Amino acid sequence: MHSQSQNQSNTILWGLSIALVIHSVLMVFHLLPTYLNAPLMVVLLTSFMVLHGLRSYSGVEVVAFFVIGFVVSNAYENLSVMTGFPFGDYYYTDKFGAKLFLVPLVIAPAYIGMGYLSWMLAQVLLGTWGRSLRGSERILVPVIASFVMVMWDLVMDPKSATIYQFWIWEDGGDYFGVPFVNFLGWLLCVYTIFQLFALFLARREKSGAREQKPQMMLPAYWYTAVLGYASVALNQGLRALDKPENTTVYDAAGVAWQTDHINSSMGLITIFTMGFVILLSSMLIARSTQKEN
Repeated sequence: MHSQSQNQSNTILWGLSIALVIHSVLMVFHLLPTYLNAPLMVVLLTSFMVLHGLRSYSGVEVVAFFVIGFVVSNAYENLSVMTGFPFGDYYYTDKFGAKLFLVPLVIAPAYIGMGYLSWMLAQVLLGTWGRSLRGSERILVPVIASFVMVMWDLVMDPKSATIYQFWIWEDGGDYFGVPFVNFLGWLLCVYTIFQLFALFLARREKSGAREQKPQMMLPAYWYTAVLGYASVALNQGLRALDKPENTTVYDAAGVAWQTDHINSSMGLITIFTMGFVILLSSMLIARSTQKEN
């Protein structure tokens, strides 16, 4: 009965992962209404996070990840809009719809969904495989997850801000209109989320409240997390192939940027950052499965 339930769960996870890939392709080639792009991605990522997370974590722990991610990301984002710390001086336009204070509602769930995928891939990279983190792993997993997560912003921000103007950097920036400090701010923000979650898990384990679930070494479980992350990378990488007429866009400092240069550069960076993580994670899952056999 447990095996049947697990197979059903795997089927749904594969379905959600494939839906994320399809969504990325449709979005890049403008085959979806623009107003559906961000909300649909958030719904798919959040659904995947909940179902996948409940295989390794309790309901309380999944809720904790969501709450920590929502509160921390929204707090840092609003703080930066008001003060410039930690991301720099910027503001959101109205293209993402309703806001919580000064930040669109869809931003925090995007952090959470992508943050969860980064958290799981960090465990693949460090070989912890969903078990309880021990000793220095409680710091190393959050650190690695943070870098895996910031890779996404590295290729997402120039297009989202400079081309599409979902948000505006008030002083522009050297990196295709984005300031250097933004990426350090992202590293701080997502590290805070991951470290707080790691400490939450450690506290539950120490108090005996954490239920130890069986080790999840089934390759399907981990491959779906890799595919979910890959769908987001695909969204960024494919934009290098989407070649509308090249235009000149200007950041808030009046610096001119060519859209072809931004799209091609982000596609190239995607391959050698997110693409490398996807390749390495897939190889580690395959190798671990072979060792078990």
